[in-house]
Amino acid sequence: MRRAILVIEKSSIFQEIRPILPLAGYEAVACMKNGMEALRLLHRYEPDLIIADWSIHGLKTQEFLETVLIQNLCPIILILTAEEYQSLTPARQIEAHQILLYPLRALDLLAGVQTVEQRFKREKELNERIRRLEQELSTRKLIFQAQLKLIHEFGHSEETAYTVIRNQAMATRKNIAATARDIIKGVWMPERGSNDGDLG
Repeated sequence: MRRAILVIEKSSIFQEIRPILPLAGYEAVACMKNGMEALRLLHRYEPDLIIADWSIHGLKTQEFLETVLIQNLCPIILILTAEEYQSLTPARQIEAHQILLYPLRALDLLAGVQTVEQRFKREKELNERIRRLEQELSTRKLIFQAQLKLIHEFGHSEETAYTVIRNQAMATRKNIAATARDIIKGVWMPERGSNDGDLG
């Protein structure tokens, strides 16, 4: 069963949520009212879900949620009471994965859990795609800079310069970005007079 942390001040919300969570495949492994304590325990419990309300102690809910979201640990459901409805705008600005209004119905919570799971999954996939794209762009930039250096130093064509970089990477079993970085820094350069594409 997946693990959930409840960071909720209001006992009525505690009492309603705990028996519903198992229906969504979660167990509450920690229930607390203090945001600072919750932050300390996050890495210990490694929860799959956090449910918080707007009135926790020790740390403003906004600060608690922003800290958790930056770490991208797990999806977050925020619960607002009718009296806290005026806080909806700042709550939305935090970009919690789901906001539910209290009093809760069991089906609302179950649907909310499924929604945050899907949103968090898409978020992680998007972040991974962005990370790969950034890595690819960084590698291309390094290769381009290394090619320019080889072209300037040896008069190689762009194609030949790339071949030199690729062959050196294969010969040293380094990735091509690391090889390009070595060339840019002058750690390695092909010997002068070697044939185009040879490692020398």
